[in-house]
Amino acid sequence: MQVLLGHYTEGDVPELTAANIEATFAQLYGARGDMFERGVLQCFKRLSWDYKTNQPFKFGNRIIVKYLFSQGSSNYRVTNELDDLMRVFSVLDGKPEPDHRHGISGLIQDAQRQRKTEAQNAYFHLRWFKNGNGHLTFSRPDLVEQMNKILAKHYPDALASEAR
Repeated sequence: MQVLLGHYTEGDVPELTAANIEATFAQLYGARGDMFERGVLQCFKRLSWDYKTNQPFKFGNRIIVKYLFSQGSSNYRVTNELDDLMRVFSVLDGKPEPDHRHGISGLIQDAQRQRKTEAQNAYFHLRWFKNGNGHLTFSRPDLVEQMNKILAKHYPDALASEAR
């Protein structure tokens, strides 16, 4: 993918033909596994590692989500990151990616309308607090293990041995 984009930014754009378009899409399709794994790595890197329960070397049972709320409403940057995490779980589970209209932000809003401070979907339980932070507990340890295997593939010396 980087090689492909590098050609375009350097001005080396291939001629617009059906064969070149087909080759570009074939290359992207062939790299989809690597792109997915890079997405898992990025998702992992963006999560907060400031608390004891968050493990900087693997996904554990639970993570602390900093700044889930800002000024009384959900923080869209954080909910977008959790949506990315939900998409990863969906793909690993062999299910289609969820519609963006059924994301974490909507899940939180529905719970707030019912005066609740927690929400749940098929992949995790989310509870939030007055300080704006949340606790996310994973519901599917099998999918967490798959994500940890992806991390172990890219950072073999960083993960605990049971994740390999």
